[in-house]
Amino acid sequence: MHIGRRVLRCLALAGLLLAGLAAGVPAPAAAADVVQYNMAWLPQGSQAGIFVAMEKGYYAAESLEVKPVRGYGGIRTTNEIDQGLFEFGYGPPLGVILNRGKGGKTKLVGSINDKYPAGLCFVKERHTVRQPADLKGLTAGGGQGSPVQAMLPIWLKNNGLNPTDVKLMQLDPAVIGPSLIQGKIDLAECWLGSDRPVMESMARKANVTVDWVEYRRYGMDIYGNGVATSEKILKERPDLVRRFVRATYRGYEQANRNPEEATDALLKHFPTLDRAVTLQQTRETADLMTGPHTPERGLGWVDGKKMERTRDFLAAAYNVTGAIAVDDLYTNEFLPKR
Repeated sequence: MHIGRRVLRCLALAGLLLAGLAAGVPAPAAAADVVQYNMAWLPQGSQAGIFVAMEKGYYAAESLEVKPVRGYGGIRTTNEIDQGLFEFGYGPPLGVILNRGKGGKTKLVGSINDKYPAGLCFVKERHTVRQPADLKGLTAGGGQGSPVQAMLPIWLKNNGLNPTDVKLMQLDPAVIGPSLIQGKIDLAECWLGSDRPVMESMARKANVTVDWVEYRRYGMDIYGNGVATSEKILKERPDLVRRFVRATYRGYEQANRNPEEATDALLKHFPTLDRAVTLQQTRETADLMTGPHTPERGLGWVDGKKMERTRDFLAAAYNVTGAIAVDDLYTNEFLPKR
């Protein structure tokens, strides 16, 4: 009898549940997919779109919970994505090329730096540099693991200089800016959306002026960082990729329209950031994201011919052996359709 009463009670509860659903009572919400995103470096304006998407609820609308994590360089970020430590990250084509050259399976699912963001900064009060030839005899500082160590010699050669015409020093990234301002080096690698605004802030405090020679103005028409993931994620969780990419570029679109609001979103999570520097980084990133295909294709679109130039330049700079197909480096499949 007790068993019969329990069965009847369960049937009654099931009936009430079905009746509730029929009456429009919402079912419990499904748990959001948790995504780890590697920022490739410390938080800065180049990541503003991620935090706008978080604050505006764009990720939540796609049933995503995104957790940004600081990184230690784009090459390491790409390898960690391949190892399954992160689903997505701020990764460079170089990282994908080197990863694939060693048998890895990473890929870009959209660009963030349609324009290559790097160059060599100098103090105008000490040097006059109007073209690559003016760099001859100067000393440049770059991070130990920075792409500048391999790419600068190739860029110099492509501009009619001997790679040894510029002495390249390996420095800790934390001392590159101060070393430039203090005159310990003549040139410093610097990046739009990242450390160039930091160097300019240091220069103002020291009553000097920072200017630069931008690589892309002299033949380096290649892609910079984008959104990277692994082929494993692309194959096993394509819907996750589509939702993440859709919300992320929605966040960047909003950040580009309103850099001040985007900066506030970053500062909400990292209140110790310098607001003026972060705002400049955010504005610079907005410019870096726009290219000739943006009006028609939208943010993030990767042009195959430009990616081919990117592959060829970087593979030569890093002596990558073996054929790497351009189509293995990127896909536009997951970008929002215009």
